[in-house]
Amino acid sequence: MKIRVLIILVALLCVPFTSEARKKSKKKDAKVEEKTESKYEKLFKGKQCTTVKGMIILHKMDQKVYMEFPLSLMEREMLLGATVSEISDNSNALVGQKNNPLVHIKFSLADSAVQIKEVSNERKTQMISDTKDPNVKAAMAKGNFAPVIDAYKIEAYSPDSTAVVFDVTKFFVGNNSWLQPFDPYSQRTYYGMAARFVKYQKDLSYVDEIKAFEDNISITSSLSYLQDIIYMGIVMFAHNEPVTAKVNCSLVLLPEKPSMRPRIADPRVGYFFGYKSNVSTTQDGIKNIYFINRWDVQPKDVEAYKKGELVEPVKPIVFYVDNAFPEEWKEPIRQGILEWNKAFEKIGFKNVMVAKDFPTNDPEFDPDNIKYNCVRYCPIGMANAQGPSWVDPRNNEIINASVLVYHDVIQLVNSMRFVQTAQLDERVRTPKLPEDVVKESMRYIIAHEIGHTLGLTHNMAASAAIPVEKYRDAEFMAKYGTTMSIMDYARYNYIAQPGDKGVKLTPPDLGVYDYYAIEYGYKPILEANTTAEEIPVLRKFVSDKAGDPKYRYGKQQVYYGVFDPSSMTEDLSDDPVKAGEYGIKNLKYILAHMNEWLDDKDHDYTYRQSIYNDMVTQYTRYLTNAQTNIGGFYINEHYVGDPYATCKVVPKEIQKRSLAFIMKELKNLEWIDDINVVKNLEFGGSTARLMLKEFSGTLLNTKRISLAAYREPDVAYTPREYLDDLYSYVWESAIKGRTPMASEMLLQTVFLETLLKEADPLTEKMFQSDYFLLRSNPIPEIPTFAKIKMPVYEAMQMMNSLSQNSALHANTTEKNFLNFKRDNDFRQALNETFGFNYIMYVENISNDNQKHLLHRMVSRIHNTLKANKNTGTYESKAHYNYLLSLIEDFLRDK
Repeated sequence: MKIRVLIILVALLCVPFTSEARKKSKKKDAKVEEKTESKYEKLFKGKQCTTVKGMIILHKMDQKVYMEFPLSLMEREMLLGATVSEISDNSNALVGQKNNPLVHIKFSLADSAVQIKEVSNERKTQMISDTKDPNVKAAMAKGNFAPVIDAYKIEAYSPDSTAVVFDVTKFFVGNNSWLQPFDPYSQRTYYGMAARFVKYQKDLSYVDEIKAFEDNISITSSLSYLQDIIYMGIVMFAHNEPVTAKVNCSLVLLPEKPSMRPRIADPRVGYFFGYKSNVSTTQDGIKNIYFINRWDVQPKDVEAYKKGELVEPVKPIVFYVDNAFPEEWKEPIRQGILEWNKAFEKIGFKNVMVAKDFPTNDPEFDPDNIKYNCVRYCPIGMANAQGPSWVDPRNNEIINASVLVYHDVIQLVNSMRFVQTAQLDERVRTPKLPEDVVKESMRYIIAHEIGHTLGLTHNMAASAAIPVEKYRDAEFMAKYGTTMSIMDYARYNYIAQPGDKGVKLTPPDLGVYDYYAIEYGYKPILEANTTAEEIPVLRKFVSDKAGDPKYRYGKQQVYYGVFDPSSMTEDLSDDPVKAGEYGIKNLKYILAHMNEWLDDKDHDYTYRQSIYNDMVTQYTRYLTNAQTNIGGFYINEHYVGDPYATCKVVPKEIQKRSLAFIMKELKNLEWIDDINVVKNLEFGGSTARLMLKEFSGTLLNTKRISLAAYREPDVAYTPREYLDDLYSYVWESAIKGRTPMASEMLLQTVFLETLLKEADPLTEKMFQSDYFLLRSNPIPEIPTFAKIKMPVYEAMQMMNSLSQNSALHANTTEKNFLNFKRDNDFRQALNETFGFNYIMYVENISNDNQKHLLHRMVSRIHNTLKANKNTGTYESKAHYNYLLSLIEDFLRDK
């Protein structure tokens, strides 16, 4: 009984204790649960989050973007590129445009943070070494590691601890230079002539869209700015003008080991290039090694390729054609892309180039993503097209390319076809080109730009391989067209005369040089195992063609340094003088028939005004092309054994003939003022007199001639000979006792005013010297079909200089220079490439001591005027006495 009572008491005492214990146990469990909730879960708990999964998982929440970055991708190299996907005003940048260089980066762990490191950039020289000396390599490593450009706190690890999560919002919505959408040569900045200053609007910028794929991610940011547009630091075209752009940023994972072997560049073949600086102990000095930009085109079936069968590439080059293009443009665009298959077929490949329309049912397709190569339509009033590309900086493999076609490129085609071929082609005598002309012209434009995307630069010497009379030869033109390369700026056949039957007026589909250049860049050299082993094969390939003008490569020259008359833009043939004479005959014919052809099509004269301006530009080009002969040099990349010299002065007889041609034209410009045409156009002064005045002021510059005479004194046109001839031409009427024409009086006035300024030792000139282009490579450029049309005579030459921009061509890097053998054969082979230099500008000051010749000319003119001051008409007497007073005032001041 006592035992039973004791048990009951114990039980009663235990009831409240057990209940309390349970409560405590629940609290304890709750605490355990609370403690086991991970940082990862807390980060996303209760928040609206958009998540996309790919090589990197992206989370978008609370106006922020988080990367869930796999630890396996740490230290892997990637490329980050920005593309304009939308913009509030496309005169600031174009949709599809890539205005900044690629960012070559890698992600690294550093304690509790993730760092972004810049592996390479286009401004930093990339260093490599062929030495096995560990001390040299250690020293290089200390001085060339990847700098940290940003860092982020790790917010959490993924549940399986294979990835870290961090907030990257500031990287994609920040005032980063590589993210800015603006084109420095946009229409809004007047093609680069005005300066743009922008203020980033952080509060108005945000992440818009996120996408993730197996090998890349895509983040679109909406970025807002206020911009000022200022010209010459004085005139303000815009102040606090709002601009908003959506910029698509693609982050692409690079292969751990590039599959494509880099190929050495040869300055005698025109490719865009990158370079590395080689630190060697087997030669004296650090040398640059240059590599061409090219796609990875390798045979899918190597054995079949060896047998000479046409094989497909492992990776075809696919271009997607914008569905926004005008319908009649689309088919010739596809044809222009596929045209290059002919060149690849010659080296054993088929179906390398593929053209597809923008997919309408593929959710992954994004034309702004770096994964896709696109031909984009740009509805803007600029007469232009361009073909930029991005490369893997480790081996110069092109990984993405775009072709941007501005709407008004068709206007430029219309102008060129009319001004250069209307003397023969009835189809082009119209403000609206017929469909067949549009198609053949658009195919040429696209083929030219696709050539750029394949790595080819302009070859301005290609048309100079053709003798001038061949442009009137129907059989020759049918075979070659107007140029040996569509990478030339040789548009249409302005030499063929009315009545020349069956003469081709257009460039070739592909030129002889184009096949040659593709073979250099893309033909597999299967017998070679390394880049170094390819060099002898490539060197022989080029040397075998050296001396044949069809394969000569001529670099583009900027407008203030055009010294080579055989490597100019917008010219034809090997003879600028004879070509100009033919071209001027055609312009006179076209001008005389303009109203007849256009009265029923151009009722308000708007088209005729535009065409007239273009005719003036074309006429001026004929004169400037010939003027380039005077004091000119033929410039070539020259290796030992090549038949071309590095620099060769234009023969004296050609220079003298060029001067005679120019002076004849300057005295007979009145035809350009044809009253039957200009009376219906915008009211203005005499175009002929304006041209005469502009050219007259350039005739006394002897710096080019002095340099040529210094280089080759036995064969050159000397400054004294040139000035003597110039004196004879300008003062011909007075010397012969003939009454001067009105054009001659203006010529003499401008010439004398310029002479007195040049002869005055105290005169401060704005430009002290001309620039000479020495043997070299081209300044990296935006590859374009045509430059912007501007209402000035030197517009095309000026825009050539304005468009020199290397931002679209990423340079090379040291990292993963994988395919080279570090041995003596490699070092010896590379020694052969060191003649590859940049363009050099040589100021000619010391070799132009011609003041005594100018004073001598002043004295000669003084005597001539005194002898003629009382002869001729009232106007000529007044003219001579006025000029005489100018000289006497000059002599009195001295």
